[in-house]
Amino acid sequence: MEPVRIQHGFGPTYRDFYDPGDFDQVWDDMYSELLIDIRTMTPLAEEAELYTHVAIGQIIEAYAMMNMVDLFGDVPYSEAARGVEGIFNPAVDSGADIYAALDALLQDAIANLQKSELTLPTNDLYYGGDEGKWIKAANTMRLRLAVQSRLANPAASAATINSIVGGGQFIASSEDDLQFQWGTSNAAPDSRHPYFDSNYDGAGPSSDFYTCNYFMNLMANQYTNIDPRIRYYMYRQQSNYDGADNITKECVNEPLVPSWWAGFDYYCLVPATNGYGGLWGRNHMDDDGIPPDDAFRTLHGVYPIGGPFDAEDFRNVSGSTAVSEGLAGAGISPMLLAANTHLMLAESALELGTAGDARTYLETGVRESMNKVAAFGAPVATGTGFEATPALIDAHIARILAAYDAADNTGKLRIIAEQVFIASWCDGMTAYNTYRRTGQPDNVSPAFVVENPGNFLRSMWYPQTASDNNTNITQKANPDTPVFWDTNPPGFVN
Repeated sequence: MEPVRIQHGFGPTYRDFYDPGDFDQVWDDMYSELLIDIRTMTPLAEEAELYTHVAIGQIIEAYAMMNMVDLFGDVPYSEAARGVEGIFNPAVDSGADIYAALDALLQDAIANLQKSELTLPTNDLYYGGDEGKWIKAANTMRLRLAVQSRLANPAASAATINSIVGGGQFIASSEDDLQFQWGTSNAAPDSRHPYFDSNYDGAGPSSDFYTCNYFMNLMANQYTNIDPRIRYYMYRQQSNYDGADNITKECVNEPLVPSWWAGFDYYCLVPATNGYGGLWGRNHMDDDGIPPDDAFRTLHGVYPIGGPFDAEDFRNVSGSTAVSEGLAGAGISPMLLAANTHLMLAESALELGTAGDARTYLETGVRESMNKVAAFGAPVATGTGFEATPALIDAHIARILAAYDAADNTGKLRIIAEQVFIASWCDGMTAYNTYRRTGQPDNVSPAFVVENPGNFLRSMWYPQTASDNNTNITQKANPDTPVFWDTNPPGFVN
């Protein structure tokens, strides 16, 4: 979420944005835990004829490895998790080869889900052993692979997309969404959504948690009324900035806006264009220290982290009682959502000419997102007078579609990408991939400190642990190497 201006990311240049060590845990989780567990479980499950267990492992492996390629580019796969064979420095495979292997793995998973088995899983944390839902998830991952690689293989991508859409077995309704459900226990173990813990642990929000002003402005001021989801996504502790000074936010009293910010009216603070005031975040690549602004900061709300709903009560929510705010952390981690399925198909219909109408997919995707968010937050939003009613949802969708109808193809793609960003709140990979693939939205805010922050993060540094310990991995000179499916020219995104 940080490089694409949804969450704030520090800078002041893209080279400084992250350190290689920031990705060590991701690498360890993939290669030392998840992949080892799946490779250990699979032969045991096959021997016991537990084919749904095998299939779930295959689907989770495909989802995780797809993210590894999308983050880093070429990574170990064919030789990974083979230490027992004496392979301690696994070679990297090309991202294209890994994508092809994952597509085959997903098709194998679908075949396993259709086999007779001795027993279904008793502890499936996602779908409760529902094989039909897992088949839809596998096909949706195949759709995602195809859409993401459409620039590199347009004909093959279009054929796969049309085949899966024609079959109808993919995540098209939120009741089939692939997501992880968190709990409410705050100790032994802490089962709450990690972002809830970072926002409402009683000591005030973590310094890492600022929403980017670009994203808040997009939701609050893009159209003539606020997006109905904003009250679920964000919680405002203040209604205005009257108490702010140059200590709580240095730019409040700054007399000049940098020249490269011309045309952006949220350089310092998000304006209350639609009467929705008090949004307090940070701008893209603001590397300044953390001021004493806990009481001003806009926090994550009820969706998807299980926080409070913004009913304009404007409370400071730090302190010991914060741990019981909203749904007390019983949020979700979204992985594959119906909303994003339809928005992917809108992009492919517009750009590849695949089956279906891009406008219809756009409308369905936005509606799926809004309805899901409203239903999720209903326990704390209902009766406040600020909930997302069907009338509010219909009116906002009508505004989006009117803008879409009036736009040229570039504008249409921009609107689709904006809605991907909004629907992907707390699912950064979907937004990050969309931005690199499409170059949209092409009106995101510039860097805050310097006019030229260097090349955009077209991929991430290899983790420090990988480049230090694997002789087959050489650290990148700069984290601007495109992944295989990003065939766009240099400077395509910034």
